[in-house]
Formats: sequence, C-alpha cells, structure tokens
Amino acid sequence: MNSFEQFKGELFNSLDSNLIKSPPYSHLFGKGQSHPKQHPIKISISSSSSPPPPPGTNKWYTQLILQPNGTEPIYPLPYALAYLNGTSLLSNQSTLPYLGLGISHSTNQQIVYGPPISNQSEEPVKFYLNPLIISFCFSASELNSQNITSNLSYWSELVVHFNITCQNVKGTNHIHIPICRGSAFITLNYLELTPIIRSTLAIINVFQEKELVNDFKKYKIDFNDQSTWLLYSKPNLNGDPNLDLKKMNQNTLIHNLGKWNGIIQIVKMSENYNQSSSNIQRFNEESIYDRGVGVWVDKANISSDSIHSGSYSFNWYSKGPRARFQSPLIFALPHHLEALVEPTKGTEPIILLNSRVTGQMKLLESDKWLFKEDMKLIKKFNILPKNPNHPNLIDLSPDQKVLLTEILIKELEINFESESNLNSYYFAGKKIAKQALQCLTAKYILKDDDLTFICLEKTKKSLLQFSNNTKRIDNQLIYDQTWKGLISSSMFKSGNEHDDFGNGVYNDHHFHFSYFIHAASILVHLDSNFLKEVEVYINNLIRDVNNSSTNDFHFPLFRYFDWFLGHSLATGLVPSLDGKNQESCSEDINFLYSLKTWSEVIKNENLLNLSELQLCILNRSIQNYYLIKDDNLNIPKSFKSNKVPGILFENKSDYTAFFSNQIDAIHMIQVIPITPITPFFRAERFIEEEWNSKISEIAQSLKNGYCTLLFLQYSIINPKLVLHTMMKFLKLKKEIPLDDGLSLSWCFGFIFSQLDENR
Repeated sequence: MNSFEQFKGELFNSLDSNLIKSPPYSHLFGKGQSHPKQHPIKISISSSSSPPPPPGTNKWYTQLILQPNGTEPIYPLPYALAYLNGTSLLSNQSTLPYLGLGISHSTNQQIVYGPPISNQSEEPVKFYLNPLIISFCFSASELNSQNITSNLSYWSELVVHFNITCQNVKGTNHIHIPICRGSAFITLNYLELTPIIRSTLAIINVFQEKELVNDFKKYKIDFNDQSTWLLYSKPNLNGDPNLDLKKMNQNTLIHNLGKWNGIIQIVKMSENYNQSSSNIQRFNEESIYDRGVGVWVDKANISSDSIHSGSYSFNWYSKGPRARFQSPLIFALPHHLEALVEPTKGTEPIILLNSRVTGQMKLLESDKWLFKEDMKLIKKFNILPKNPNHPNLIDLSPDQKVLLTEILIKELEINFESESNLNSYYFAGKKIAKQALQCLTAKYILKDDDLTFICLEKTKKSLLQFSNNTKRIDNQLIYDQTWKGLISSSMFKSGNEHDDFGNGVYNDHHFHFSYFIHAASILVHLDSNFLKEVEVYINNLIRDVNNSSTNDFHFPLFRYFDWFLGHSLATGLVPSLDGKNQESCSEDINFLYSLKTWSEVIKNENLLNLSELQLCILNRSIQNYYLIKDDNLNIPKSFKSNKVPGILFENKSDYTAFFSNQIDAIHMIQVIPITPITPFFRAERFIEEEWNSKISEIAQSLKNGYCTLLFLQYSIINPKLVLHTMMKFLKLKKEIPLDDGLSLSWCFGFIFSQLDENR
C-alpha cells in the first residue's frame, strides 16, 4: 500500500516541516512504548521511501482490525458490513454459523424505537437504532471457522480494501472487497473459491434475466421483508463460466459449477421501488443500476482548492470493466447535498436509501463531488470575546466593573497549579482553559492590565506543568509506537483502558487536548514570548488529533475528523455493535476552534484556513444531525422533539449521556465549553426552540453547574435576562453553581460579550 496522496492541495500541509521528520521528541514524550492492543498491520517507516500512513484509530473502518478478530460491523453507508468468522455474535444467527462478508440495511419501517423518555406516551422516544439483519452473507464452500482469515490491504478516508482468505488451501484463494463510503454497489471479487450466498431472511424469489446486462448476468432477489436486491456477476476471463446460482434452501444460494473467478456486485432497491405499483418506475430504477454495473471505486482522495476559497472535493477513482465509460454510483448524505456545487449529477429518477441515523441518502452519478462552504461568517470569529452577529458592545457600567473586578480578584486567590494538577487530561485541560478564559476576561472585558498580568503568570505555570511532560511524576503523555499517537501513561500503570475516559485507547483526545491548545492560544495571544516554551508541545498535540500531512508517517491522518460524516468520531480502540460514536458536538467545535485560535497566534495560514473549513463542515453536520430544529427532515418524528441526540452512534441515536440520563446533563454536553465560538454553531432559532420546549425551567433554576451552562448559553439571544437573573442571585447572596471548567468571571465576561446596544 502507498499513501496515494489521500489528501491533496494547499490546505493539506504539515504544521511544522521539521517536526514531521521524526516521532515526537523523546525529551518531551520519552522513547515510546508498544500498545497492549496490537493490530495486524505491520508498518515499517524505514522500509520504504513512501510508507503508508498509519491506520486510523477512530475511523469508520477501524473495527475491521481491532482485537480479537475484527468482527464488529463497520458503517460505510448506506449499508453496514461485518466480517463474519463463524464465532462472532453476528455470525451466530442460525444453527449453522455465517462465514464471510455480511451486508445489512434497514428501511425506515425497520427502525427500532425505544420507549418514551417518560411514562407519558406522547413524549419522544429515548433512542432509535437499525437492526443488524444480515440480508446477505457472501461466503464460499471452502471456508470454515478454522481456516477463515481477513486483512486490510489498503485504508484511507473514503475507501478501504478488505480481503477474506481461505488459509491452508494451495493458491491465493480469497475474496477481495473494495469498500467505498456511500457506494450503491457492494463489490466482491472471488478468486478460486466456490460462492455460497446465505441470508437470515427467507428468499422468496430468485429471477434471472435471460440476457446479459452490459456483459453481466443479472439476478433479482426478493426477501420476506419486502426488500428487493439486484445481483450482477461476471467471470474475470471471457469464456469462463458465469455464476450459476441455485436455491439450496429458503436461506441459501449456491454456485453449482465449482471454484469460480469473477466479480459479484450487489445493490438494494429503494423503498419507492418496493412500494410502487408502476412497472415503469421500477424499470427506470433498475436501468440506473444496469447502467452503473461493472464500476467500483478503487481509491479516492480529498482535494482542496486555494486555501481561502472554501472549496474542496471528493475525487472517486474507479476500476472495473466499464470504468472508462461510466461514473460510479454513490449515495450522498443530506449535509453533502446542501454544499454540493453543480454539475455533480443526481440520477433520474431520484433514488433514496435510508442512511441509518442521518436521514435519507441520495444517489449521485459522478467521478467528483465538488463542495463549497461560505467562509465569511467563520472568519469573523476569532480568539477575542465578541459575537460578530451583535458587534455593537456596550461598555461596562461602573457598578458592573466593580462587581467583575471583585469576582476576578477572589478567583485569582486560588492556586492555579494545584487546581489543574490532576491525573485526568480531560479535567486538567478544562481547568487550564477556564483559567485562560479568566485572563481573556481581565484583558478584554474588564480591561485591567494588572489583573491580566497576574492571571497570565499564574495560568502559564499551570500549563507548563503539563508541557514539561517528562517532569511529570504521574500520568505523562507517551508516544505509542503501535497505533502512532500520544496517550496517557496511566493505562500502563493501572492496566485499565478506561482510565481518563479511555485516553489510552484514543477515546476523546480531540476533546482533552483542545482545552490545552485553546488555553495555550490565549496565553500566547496575551504574551507572544510564551510561544517558545509551549510551541513544540502544542504542535505535537495537534499532530495527534488532526495530522493533515501525508508526509507525516508518525501519526494517522485526521485521527478524529471524519470528512464524509462531517463530524468527528470520539471512539478509539473500543469495539461496538453500533459503531463509533460522539457524545458532544460542542466539544467537537472546541477541538477545531482551538486549532483556529492556535493558527492565529502562530500566524499559520494553512492551519487557519483548514480549521475554518473543518468548522464550516462540522457546523453544517451539526445543524443536520445534532441540534434538531423543528423543521429537520433527517430525524424521525418520534425522536425529533428531544432536540439533541445525546450520543450519536453510527447506527444509533440515544437521548442520554455516558455519565447521566438527566435532561440537564444531556443538553449541557452539547453546550460545553462556552467560548467565543459558541454563537457560531448554536443558532439563535435553535436556542429559542430548545429553550421553550425542553430546558427553560431547569436552566433558570441554576440548581447545578449544568443548569448554569444552559442558562449562560441563552445569553446569546437574551443577555439582559441572563445578566439580570445572575445579578439577582449575587445580591441575594445565593451561590451560582459552576461546572468545573467554568469561572464566574467568564460567566459575566461571556454575557457582556453578547450585550449589543441594539438589543
């Protein structure tokens, strides 16, 4: 495998050209260590002038290479795919275990809904998910649970190559499967194996077309769940026998002519196809797939236009006997369709398939998807505490200035180093970022240079106890030589992979490290001389979470941000039936915002424009899948009024949080942390809808730190109400409870940054 320039263009360059020549410096992160969770892919940096990038730990394909057998499903969409080895949970859905590649897809009617969130039946449901029904298992008669193996021979952001092999058989007997995000066809290339096709569904009908379709034999297969699939086959060599499927029983089709070499392509027909009484409509939909057969995406890359343009593209590189004449058929998600630039071509008729949890996907027919994001608004946001949507700020009154000064002086009495010297990178990062925002408040809201200086010096020391990494007694960051990343050493001492939210298995680094990066940005902004003390440390954190250079072989490319889904995936080396997940869209925003602020202070144009583009893509994804407005068409009606998902898996949306099922926690986790970027993604209309339907009463109670955060974010649309209420609490000498990453001074700093003289 080679890197195939998976990312091309001016945006995708290294943060520091000298830094990428080696792993993170040993004087900062030690000599490196092997990870207890090994993977089967061996990468030697020195063995090739152009080695492959390390496989991703948080990518859509990672479950295929996780211990012990890589048998949890992946979700390239619209299908779910699973390696069935005969012993896994999904393999054992009948008395005879399934072996091979399992394919699953659920219609809207098959979605499973949880109970109402309360005892009242009119309440929205707690969750919805897609059942993992194995519609097809592509296998071979030579395979059994002792000789079946798998490997990943190519991996990238949009395409992987997966192989299922029959060991202990002479020759190279295997099934080669190029897997592309959104692909309408699942393609399998059989080599010297006898195809067997099984299903957990009952096969009602198998119809074989009399004539070849573009040199492919065509079968139409109907199941008892009212679904119809088209199967196309072609031998690798002209003159060889084609696939000859015979129905063995109600769940099995078998090729009767022995070992076979050839291509099989399978595609599911839309719900409209199966519900339509019109033969013409059915014929038209089939005709699109008849035209598109014989083509599959072998590789793909993502390319950028000029760094300021907001333009980028998915470029699909096809193989197959008809690849020279035909563009690939690929389904696009709703947020793709909003940003696509013509002439990306949809099909006629329009074909839609359910994505799983992100709405209906639309079939496109194109070698290139060109996107354009409007960068005007994001460029108005920066490190400063102001809302560009309401730029006419009001000066603090004398009383307000006295109040904020008193609050800040009291907060500065705390020992900042002790406050942040924690064994959790997540909680320590929140503390340091809180301290940095206190400094920002002192400088730009209070405009007090003396208090700014005191705060700045205290926060510098707080951060330095982490950036001087090798001097830490406990919980250093070390370089993992197996999966290529910076992980907490606590897992090696405790043996518990769940320490610090699973930092050691790459859970949530983009959340954890973003607090450090944002804090460092503020400190360098306020004192440029501090850059030399933290630059290497912060740049290495960025390499870990958002490596954008194909020349940096010491970290995976874009560990967290998923360019197809438009948001990050927080789950690392932890297998799950429902795929990877992300709980907090707001901390995802904070991740990219921290990169934007860092790029501003180090004056790196590439990182600045890259992070701004990622923020625009993420914001578009959030508006479609996370912050659910009343007119959202992607989310089922029975779930929509929850307003947020809680935890969004690849296969499930769950109205909860990992740490609590209380409403204040579920909504707070989509708010935290409140920073100058918060008004960018929390649209005023959504805030109003969520406030009126879900959180106004609990937020105004200010009964805990979560409620305070929910109330504080409401100042984006009604700062006077929030200010009045908080001032009233203080006058009555009532304590305002605070989240551990929020200070009272920044509460007022943020409110004052939203006070426009016109409202």
